[in-house]
Amino acid sequence: MRRIVVAYDVMVSVVAFFATLYLRDWLARAEDRSGPIATLLKSVGGVPPGINPVDYQWLLVGLVPIWVIALHWAKAGDIRPALRIAALRYLKATVIGLALFIFATFLFKLGFVARSFVVLFGVVQFLSLVIARVLLSETVKLVRKKPGDGHRVVIVGSSESAVGFAQTLRSSSTWGVQVVGFVSVPGEPVHPLARPQLGFVGSFDGLLDRQPVDEVVFAVPGKQPELFRDAIAACDERGVDVLLTLPPQYPSSGTVEIANVSGFDYPLLGLRRVPTDEARLAVKRLLDIVGGLIGLAIATPILVATAIAIKVTSEGPVLFGQVRAGRHGRKFTMWKFRSMVVDAEKLRAKLQHLNEMKGPVFKIKHDPRITAVGRFIRKTSIDELPQLFNVLMGDMSLVGPRPALPSEVEQYQPWQRRRLSVKPGLTGLWQVSGRNQVDFEEWMQLDLRYIDEWSLWLDIKIILKTIPTVLFHKGAS
Repeated sequence: MRRIVVAYDVMVSVVAFFATLYLRDWLARAEDRSGPIATLLKSVGGVPPGINPVDYQWLLVGLVPIWVIALHWAKAGDIRPALRIAALRYLKATVIGLALFIFATFLFKLGFVARSFVVLFGVVQFLSLVIARVLLSETVKLVRKKPGDGHRVVIVGSSESAVGFAQTLRSSSTWGVQVVGFVSVPGEPVHPLARPQLGFVGSFDGLLDRQPVDEVVFAVPGKQPELFRDAIAACDERGVDVLLTLPPQYPSSGTVEIANVSGFDYPLLGLRRVPTDEARLAVKRLLDIVGGLIGLAIATPILVATAIAIKVTSEGPVLFGQVRAGRHGRKFTMWKFRSMVVDAEKLRAKLQHLNEMKGPVFKIKHDPRITAVGRFIRKTSIDELPQLFNVLMGDMSLVGPRPALPSEVEQYQPWQRRRLSVKPGLTGLWQVSGRNQVDFEEWMQLDLRYIDEWSLWLDIKIILKTIPTVLFHKGAS
């Protein structure tokens, strides 16, 4: 359904594109007309110059995939949210699409594209998408109200969670879903709203034979599926679809999937707590490469000046390479500008009693090992710039949890090790949330929150928030 909605939104965007072409061409001809619109245009800056609609029509070849990406990022394909939320998602999709459109015009030197057309198209596209969503939503409501035999679902379980699932199914399903009733489970209390009652799970064969059933949902969290072996077998024999809750020993959060390994005829249950969307992860890697190259191009004068300053003011190498723990503990060498004296690691043991951070991390606000230049480049985060090379090499990402020392990882609690399940980053939620002003446990929680809520849009927001954080030295020391 989401794919259908995205395709529908793309078609609406195409219509909006041609409508904008017509409107923009009409405005350009206002010079030859008289009336309130022509008068208004002449009073606010003049009539816009004419355009060649044929040139603009070729833009659709590149704009359609841009719209697909933007709508996917904004999660605009979900038809269930209220109109207010849908409008916000369309606004986000429109802004992302326009940003990519403008970037493409500069990249491919499309000088014929008028700025007034881009702005006008953004307004027309957003309004068109919102109006089209209202029409689609009303159409879906009419379809759902249409009398008929919909998708018939039986729910095994009569507890509060089973009733809650049934209510969600009735209110949030896109097409007509008919909850036939509930089947009681021995030892489970029956909720007053678990109606109608269809019988007990022990007599499931007869229930399926008495009436048509399309799907059976075992809404019995905390119970082993072995208790319902006969009921599941009865569904399998009759070709009735089944949805099962996970057994209690499995984690309830994360992504669950059934995997089939080629040549191994046995279904496997996959449990994932990390992002798995290959398309979005590929875009994230592309963002790393493009962002890393742009960052190096902009920062080259700073890199050169910093290297000279370090070399002139203190003995030792310009760069400092340190082994860090990457994804799932893979070790790699992380590069920084040297901000401390050469034998800083040897002096750490003597300063351990001054550590100001709880947990395995070592932080001192006024670390005596830091050089004069080092204090400045740490305060301004310039010392981190060489890690752009780590990003280009693939050891790090632009956004992610900060790479830890292997010695620190050894002291992690089990729940803290999950921060290693993704590639470490140059910046992250910790950096834009206070850095050294955040205690160790909150730091770990921020990293896990980033993993659980990850999206490309979140990465972009963190990158944008990092800029003022670095400029105003928030939380750095």
